[in-house]
Amino acid sequence: MQSIRHARSARIDLGAATLLLALAAPAAHALDPAQWQAVAPMLQAAVECRERPDTTSAAWRALPHDEYGQVEPVVPPMPFTVFGLPVREVSVFIDESGEMGESYTAEFAVGAPAVRNAAKLSRRGERATQLGALALSNDRPATLTCTVAGRYDESGYAEP
Repeated sequence: MQSIRHARSARIDLGAATLLLALAAPAAHALDPAQWQAVAPMLQAAVECRERPDTTSAAWRALPHDEYGQVEPVVPPMPFTVFGLPVREVSVFIDESGEMGESYTAEFAVGAPAVRNAAKLSRRGERATQLGALALSNDRPATLTCTVAGRYDESGYAEP
């Protein structure tokens, strides 16, 4: 029962984070190759839900940020892969307060079935990791999001 509540909470958190990204997503920015080489390993690890990026590093601070301090979507200036698959764009959301958590999303140049297999996701397109939860969209283009939960928790919420 607890795992069902956790899964529901993760889906709600993922949906909220994805919606926030979609509504707030400006046009993607391209970085120069030197900047990209410095930040690409951090973004790859974050999207693969292996490790949080070092947001205090010079490479991270060089990423384009909007007026609210959020990283703007980035188009890799050179080939970039996540789980060995080519990525078109990377989006990041980090709630500095820690309430809403974080999400790291890659838009792929391949279809959802290829992403599901490469990321070793369930039939539903999900997988829990030690860092957070991976979830695949079946949209075109396919996107994969690593969601790291924040302090906000709806697990005890019940409809009136």
